[in-house]
Amino acid sequence: MKLLTLLFLIITTHISHLALAQSGKGVDDQPTNAVLTCMSNHLKSANNSDTVVDLRRHCEQQKMTAFDVRNSYEQQVIENPFAILPHKPNYLLPFTYSNVDTDIYDGILDGEEFDPVEAKFQISIKYVAYQDFVFDNIDMQFAFTATSWWQTYNSKLSAPFRETNYEPEVIFTYEKPWQLFGMPIDMTYLSFNHQSNGKGGEFSRSWNRIIGGLVMSHGPVIYGVKAWWRIPEDEKETPDGLGDDNPDIEDFMGKGEIGALWQINDHHNLSIMLRNNFKSDNKGAITLGWSFPISSHLQGYVEYFNGYGESLIYYNERTQQIGVGIKLTDWL
Repeated sequence: MKLLTLLFLIITTHISHLALAQSGKGVDDQPTNAVLTCMSNHLKSANNSDTVVDLRRHCEQQKMTAFDVRNSYEQQVIENPFAILPHKPNYLLPFTYSNVDTDIYDGILDGEEFDPVEAKFQISIKYVAYQDFVFDNIDMQFAFTATSWWQTYNSKLSAPFRETNYEPEVIFTYEKPWQLFGMPIDMTYLSFNHQSNGKGGEFSRSWNRIIGGLVMSHGPVIYGVKAWWRIPEDEKETPDGLGDDNPDIEDFMGKGEIGALWQINDHHNLSIMLRNNFKSDNKGAITLGWSFPISSHLQGYVEYFNGYGESLIYYNERTQQIGVGIKLTDWL
């Protein structure tokens, strides 16, 4: 809890300074990059009589949400057959500290121990394979995410990768806005998701899911809700045989999660993820993230996690981790 309190104080102090710095900015002002992106997208359908001034005036009057701006950037390159887009955030945390119990590895460490300080990084990409797949406004995407925990400072063990989680998926997105009980929905998606740590024997962890989600936005804030159904697997007849390596994973990971991201300005983002199993034996998780600019292309990133499922090997153990590093791409 001390780590969480410290992180909360740092973030709230920084937000107060940002709020003061932006106090003179009108709420209806559009960021320059949003206007330019909007103009670029409208060039494709503009009439011959439309001038640059007309396009700028039209885009300046539009109330673009943070989701609209991100989506506009993707639309600019989506027709390029060589374009591979970021999916989830791509980041490198050179320093993370966690309190995980490493007893599970005792049989292979030969008397040595894993360090509580290690590096963590994530690579996440997607490719739009088909637009208007079967029906209008439905895109088919292929995505892949790999998240690694690297004992880079553990020279006694030759700096091994302690754990890597692989997550390929096929995603069908519907990005035409619609309303649910009066609430505007910006994007709807359905994905076929596999997640595994790529190991065998007692260290094997994996599951297959069908995930459905909604994305909503309100100005600089984006909300996401997703639920999943786990595809059943056969039970193991023997501990080392074929079958389900983690039959109770939903008892700890639940059946869905909610998240939100607040774009304070063009380069400062706060994010939160909440997960719960909604059972009497309550299990859950929270992830807090704060990204901020350190150069024209890089963002600093602070991440805090508390709960179950930070990695697949520890899906059933409560862990707490805080990390500091850089983000190459963010949600926005």
